[in-house]
Amino acid sequence: MVRLFAHRGFCQENNSQNSIASLKAAYEKDFRAIEFDIWFIEGELLLKHGEPKKQEALPFFCDYLKFGNELNYWLDFKNLNEANAAEVFELVKRDLQKAHIDLDKVYLAPFVTDYQIAKKVLEKAREVFGKRVQFVAVCEKRENLENLKIFLEKNSVKHLSIFHQLLDKNSLKNLANIEILAWTLNEKNRLLELAALGVKNFATDKITPEIYARKT
Repeated sequence: MVRLFAHRGFCQENNSQNSIASLKAAYEKDFRAIEFDIWFIEGELLLKHGEPKKQEALPFFCDYLKFGNELNYWLDFKNLNEANAAEVFELVKRDLQKAHIDLDKVYLAPFVTDYQIAKKVLEKAREVFGKRVQFVAVCEKRENLENLKIFLEKNSVKHLSIFHQLLDKNSLKNLANIEILAWTLNEKNRLLELAALGVKNFATDKITPEIYARKT
């Protein structure tokens, strides 16, 4: 079954990405999964794609959890590293518990493409959440695919966030038994092509569940 993640919420003219309005719009458009960007700034988890400016009013991570277990959550961490990972994950765990959200609803996807650093971040995630945490490796460049495969195998990582243009029949064959989260799909034909190859999770700005369900 294909799962569509509203990319940074569902953004329209009257709301901005990663906003509470975009979260509500996604839910109203029948998305039951959402992708969004998280920054760790001065001890707080804040939502924005680009780096936050000083004193900028932004939603907190906990604000985005109002729909509880009705949604699946793809968390794209922007400035996570070995030094702050434990603190960040403890804050995430606290907010998930307060919102009564099950861990299997959550994908932790630190945007870390240096896989030596990713290994350290993964270790912190497993220390905080346990081995059943859904830790997601990230890949955005073709030249990283070989190191990515080694990282996945050596660390028993079963989830991957990847730029959709890197996916084809051959690359997916090399990623057998990995749950793929592909981004960002805004052309239905391309989404259907990858779905036919077995990809089940897609971040999208435009393809609502209603549009996906249309035969044409």
